Amino acid sequence: MEVKDYFDIVDKAYKTEDNAVIESEIKRACELARQNEGESSAVYSAMLSELGGFYRGMTRFDECLDCFTRAAEIMKVAKGADSADYATCINNRASTYRLMGRFDDAQEELEKCLEIYEKSVGKKHILYSAALNNLGMVALNREDTDAAMEYLTESADILKELPGHLFEYGSSLANTAELYRLLGRYEEAEDNLLKAKAVYDTELNDTYTSHYHAILNSLGLVCMATHRYKEAEEWFEKALTACARYFNTEHREYKSTEHNLEVVRNLMKGPDRSDL
Repeated sequence: MEVKDYFDIVDKAYKTEDNAVIESEIKRACELARQNEGESSAVYSAMLSELGGFYRGMTRFDECLDCFTRAAEIMKVAKGADSADYATCINNRASTYRLMGRFDDAQEELEKCLEIYEKSVGKKHILYSAALNNLGMVALNREDTDAAMEYLTESADILKELPGHLFEYGSSLANTAELYRLLGRYEEAEDNLLKAKAVYDTELNDTYTSHYHAILNSLGLVCMATHRYKEAEEWFEKALTACARYFNTEHREYKSTEHNLEVVRNLMKGPDRSDL
């Protein structure tokens, strides 16, 4: 098998939009890589990272960390501790730490990534931009809006000079929008969210991602904060549909959006409906 054949298995699996099939097929790709290329191969490491990425999307963090850690150990030997491939494994693990609320661990690993990327691929690279973006999200989680603005702006400036990275561009728009929302700059937040939504809707033509329902949910939060409750209700309903498609109705992401919908509907029942 050629390297692209393993990734083809993963790509075809995601097109089924069936999480059981996706997990099974990525595991099959991992096993094929282990058998054909060896347990110390970069290809096997890459397939473990694909499996880790799937588990991260499912918020199965323990399994996710195991995959990324194993991938990093393999890549460190296969490509070296100063390689961009190794740094990317660390970047993946760091993003998982962030989602788990382990912000110190995430910060430490992401700063290490930046050092490696700067020396291996340079600052004007998609990988360097991705690490900056993740650092911006850590800062957002810590409500350090000044640091978040610095990281996210630098990341976005790099992306502007790198055509062909639509997924990363959409993510950057959504993350910057979240910063604007926290700062109360709702018009700018909404503008970025609508642009991010358009990237997934028309340019990528791919809404089967955990990012898409989050964008819809954030649009609902912006509308709710600006007392446009009917619009907020519509966005939350769309977010629930997208979330159920990617996760299921028992998933905590679904439950969170369901709660937002309940809140806005209660607000709509209030005595003053003049601003709906």
